[in-house]
Amino acid sequence: MKTLFRNGSIHNMNGTEVVHSLLVEDGRILDVNCDVPAGECQVVDLHGKTVLPGFHDSHEHFLCYATDKEKINFFGIRSLEEMAERTRRYIADRGIKKGEWIQGGGWNENEFDVPVLPSRQDLDKFCPDNPAIFTRTCCSVAVANTAALKAAGIFDDIPTLQDGHIVVDENGVPTGMLHERARHLVYDILTKYTKEQMKQFILDYQKDLLSTGLTTVQTDDFKLWDATIDDILAAYEELDKEGKLNVRFIQQLRLITDAQLEDYLHRHSGRTGDGSEFFKIGAFKLLPDGSLGGKTAALREPYEGDPENKGIFVYDEKVFYDLLEKAYRNGLQLAIHAIGDYTMDVILDCYEKIAAKYPKPDPRFRIIHCQITSEDILDRFARNGVLADIQPLFIRADMEIAEELLGKERVSTSYAWKTMLDKGIHVSGSSDAPVESFDPILAIHCAVTSQNLDGQPAGGWLPQQKLTVQEAVALYTTGSAYTSYEENVKGKLCPGYLADFIVLSQDIFSIPENEIVNTKVEQTYLGGKLVYSR
Repeated sequence: MKTLFRNGSIHNMNGTEVVHSLLVEDGRILDVNCDVPAGECQVVDLHGKTVLPGFHDSHEHFLCYATDKEKINFFGIRSLEEMAERTRRYIADRGIKKGEWIQGGGWNENEFDVPVLPSRQDLDKFCPDNPAIFTRTCCSVAVANTAALKAAGIFDDIPTLQDGHIVVDENGVPTGMLHERARHLVYDILTKYTKEQMKQFILDYQKDLLSTGLTTVQTDDFKLWDATIDDILAAYEELDKEGKLNVRFIQQLRLITDAQLEDYLHRHSGRTGDGSEFFKIGAFKLLPDGSLGGKTAALREPYEGDPENKGIFVYDEKVFYDLLEKAYRNGLQLAIHAIGDYTMDVILDCYEKIAAKYPKPDPRFRIIHCQITSEDILDRFARNGVLADIQPLFIRADMEIAEELLGKERVSTSYAWKTMLDKGIHVSGSSDAPVESFDPILAIHCAVTSQNLDGQPAGGWLPQQKLTVQEAVALYTTGSAYTSYEENVKGKLCPGYLADFIVLSQDIFSIPENEIVNTKVEQTYLGGKLVYSR
């Protein structure tokens, strides 16, 4: 049966066009700005509310967000004392037994009242009877206690790594800090979640996505260290067949070694774009550098005040290129993490080489994050048609540390979202959740104001990079749809497109920009069906 949604202020993202009705049938939009058609038709009054296409997050880690709900939440803590208290409360509330593993995540020493890194000795005090590992908010650094380091066999016998670093004190004893792949020496011995647990996590937490207006999510779930790739894929595929997915998921393939990539290509037929309207295979993803806050993002020049540290590029560059080439030749789009400018140089070199060696008409190479940039890097993006997946919400934390770590000159050409658009670069919006919230409204606020969620600093941190509301909304609609080759079915509310749309509590196009942050999603529709109501 047809449904007419009328009496709305519908910003359909076909330019700046605003229409007042949508006619929907079988999950698709038939017409806009139309009257009630002849025959049977349900009518829904939108009561003059602002309507947008469903939001689309081009990069997050949904199952990491979901499983984090089972772990200690350290987001927002301001001291090691708070870390200790949350740990004690978790052990008591969950009835954790002696010897059981304890995990936590989300801490950020830069947000502490007195910035100080936690150590294994701290964790030994917090949970003396249990092995424990607490991951930093960036997911590039973690701290483990003595029991965890010993269980992993890296306390007395410390390996030398090219793709990570086990920090030691002046006596050569581990401090507990683990950078980049060193974390996985502990992660790899943790008990894995089962496929059935994965399915339940998806069912339990997809409503959180819908409550923020997200109808499509590109998720890198292979980053989840306590589940297998096969179980993750099977969980989504089975829920899809059972008709239980209320979000359209696109799985990014984080296959970090040649053995992993080869195994996937041999045992799984899915290539980029394969799948259904609710679950499909996305881009190939690698994580070659770390984070700014963890000082592991790979830079051209050293971090300010740390002349020996340029961050960590975790791959041998030939090995890295070979992985990208193999994935590309086997039908996978490339979407590679890069926060540091050195890492972007390496990736762009690889993309140029691959494009010359194996030309395709529309490869849509992507770089995820694109934070520490320069004019020449952005010119290479534009010249090669490379897409930028950005996270505007990152600035609320990074504005506090970027100048200290990078200096004014590098900051002046970084987080350059407006410059990207001016240069004709295709830009999409994403969250990297659970590193940051996946709520697009919060990110749109940051993109438009260049301020944190408290409205600071006055006038904006990088005011020259502010976006208009139209540009910011496009990041999470038309911009993200383009990254997944779905610009003809998602991102707009036009005839032939999927009827995925949201109803907002206020008109973000007309209110003062500092009020955008208070906007709520009142309803979310997927294929014309109501799947969330506040």
